[in-house]
Amino acid sequence: MAPPQIAHREPDYLKGKAHNGGKRILVEFPALSSPELKQVDHRWPSPTGEFFRGLSVNARIDFGLLSTNFRCRSSRVLINEQEKPLSILFLLEGQVDISMNSFDGRRFLLGVASAGDILGLTSAISGNASEIKAEARYPCKIASMRRRDFLDFLLRYPSACHNVVRELSLHHTQACVRLRTFGITSTVHARLACLLLEWCNTGQQTENGTQIRLAFTHDEIGECIGTSRESVTRTFRDLKNQCLVRQRGSTLIVPSRGALANYAGIDSKPDDPNEPAAA
Repeated sequence: MAPPQIAHREPDYLKGKAHNGGKRILVEFPALSSPELKQVDHRWPSPTGEFFRGLSVNARIDFGLLSTNFRCRSSRVLINEQEKPLSILFLLEGQVDISMNSFDGRRFLLGVASAGDILGLTSAISGNASEIKAEARYPCKIASMRRRDFLDFLLRYPSACHNVVRELSLHHTQACVRLRTFGITSTVHARLACLLLEWCNTGQQTENGTQIRLAFTHDEIGECIGTSRESVTRTFRDLKNQCLVRQRGSTLIVPSRGALANYAGIDSKPDDPNEPAAA
């Protein structure tokens, strides 16, 4: 017996055009209610990330029935600040900028979501309006689920609920790290150094130091630490002059995280035992 087809309607904030994952039909948001959208397409990436850890086969099948796959172009706004949480989005492929605006209208870039991340999780759980803006950095593939279906899914599958708790805990930790950067550092050079140290945690360890793929422009780095592009450029020049960083194209090399921490005026113990200590 064939599984029942479930119709979906996307929220108003998903405006524009996208290709659905099944028939590749160009559709207008929010008109995503056609049963054709539920056609299986094995060329689409399987969902990954903390939310899917340890989920049973039945839970994954249920997720596939309740969610709708779609494509979006770069620069497409997926979530706006103060939007009501009608749906939750699972990023399957691509990257999405997560940002918020200050009271004076300046943009603060919180980070970049990648495959496996969930967009709008906090507001979907709380029911409160979104505090963040999510904008596609590159073309993306996304699975969308209505908030009501998502909450029901959590009640049916306790393991998914536990995974959400871990995901929210991770978000809290990341927010604390970023707030600590702003709370204990008042200068631009210290904030930039702290940001680079944060990126080092996921960088590649080599015999020459930690390699970081620099995906942000100086403008965007300024939005991360609350300063101008010109200030970021001057600080990078100072870091290079002091041999605290080296750059090869889009790759940034930090020879010593300890030395960079000293530059920022903070204490830091290298995670890598081969990392040279600061002088």
